[in-house]
Amino acid sequence: MFRRVSCFALLFAVGCGTQPTFLLPDPAAPSPTSSEQRFDPARCGTITGRVTWGGASPDQPTFLYGVAAAGGNFVTKSLRGPYQPRIDPTSRGLAGVVVSLRGVDSAAARPWDHPPVRVEIADGAIRVIQGGVGRVGFVRRFAEVQFASGEPVYHILRGRGDDFFSLALPAADSPRVRKFEQPGRVELSSGTGLYWARADLFVSDHPYWTLTDDAGRFSLPQVPAGRVEVVAWHPNWRPARQDRDPETGLVSRMTYGPPLERTTPVGVTAGATSDLALSFE
Repeated sequence: MFRRVSCFALLFAVGCGTQPTFLLPDPAAPSPTSSEQRFDPARCGTITGRVTWGGASPDQPTFLYGVAAAGGNFVTKSLRGPYQPRIDPTSRGLAGVVVSLRGVDSAAARPWDHPPVRVEIADGAIRVIQGGVGRVGFVRRFAEVQFASGEPVYHILRGRGDDFFSLALPAADSPRVRKFEQPGRVELSSGTGLYWARADLFVSDHPYWTLTDDAGRFSLPQVPAGRVEVVAWHPNWRPARQDRDPETGLVSRMTYGPPLERTTPVGVTAGATSDLALSFE
């Protein structure tokens, strides 16, 4: 039996960044141990859905950066940012949307099934490797993540948001490891000039995190029965602030606008599927 919930909303706002509000576990609470787990697949349901883009296709800003050239000069290149919305031109499905659950009982959750995370910075981008290669990783609380330079170039990788750090990555064969103990979103950026580069890690006690596919579809199976909230999240691709180098005039640091986010309550029934339709505009 399917229940359908339709949620259409204007989700974009411009301004200085705010952190997403969908990560609300108690930071002091320990992650459930195997002896505390009470997952019962017979008492679970499934949440599926589709996320679409309901308005006109958004603008696609590009970013200029300087590349060192012979004789102490530099040349400028232009590229697209990492957060550009990926909209299917026919179905209007929005790919790469982070979909998660809030209010789920972590002790009753299915076992964690996301692969380990490795983050690499190379070729002007920050890549998250977790099964495939993308810009988003899902990290189990108290788990370790490996960070590395993917090229023979010195990089500094910064974490901001619900964790704060800077890691020096001097070479491709010198990875660093960091454990994440605080649930929430960690925005990754470059501390060595790649001002546009971004990626995100989401740290959680439960595994109910996924990304929409090219058609905007998603599925969260084996959700414990009860009342939860489904959160759809997409990073903002428009710059909110840019700082320029006083000598070259080039952008040296940039802040993106606040993310797009939608939250909707869902009642999960054992053995049933709730199907949602959500729209960003």
